[in-house]
Amino acid sequence: MSDTTTPGALTEEQKAALVRSTRRLDLRRILGGLFVLYGVIVTIVGIVHWDTDPEKTGGIHINLWVGLSMLVGGLLFFLWDRLNPVPAEDIIGQAEAEADQKAAGEGRASA
Repeated sequence: MSDTTTPGALTEEQKAALVRSTRRLDLRRILGGLFVLYGVIVTIVGIVHWDTDPEKTGGIHINLWVGLSMLVGGLLFFLWDRLNPVPAEDIIGQAEAEADQKAAGEGRASA
């Protein structure tokens, strides 16, 4: 209830914090982290069980190849997030639109 400015108005500090937190929780980072984590685990299993994998999979070290593929996929997610982050204008615009909608629903909309 400390909002005494116009609906949807954010200070520059609030905008910067919003952009940082939104980019930090980007789905590409979460998925990339999970793929890298599971890729490391599966790759280690593939290395540790080097002799038993080919017996079960027709001569292919499947855990090793799947683990390495997951590592590459996770790193590609991180690269995608790094090279093409969510634009700050989109994040701020969405937050301001949500604040305006909330204010309109509460009867505080500006004309």
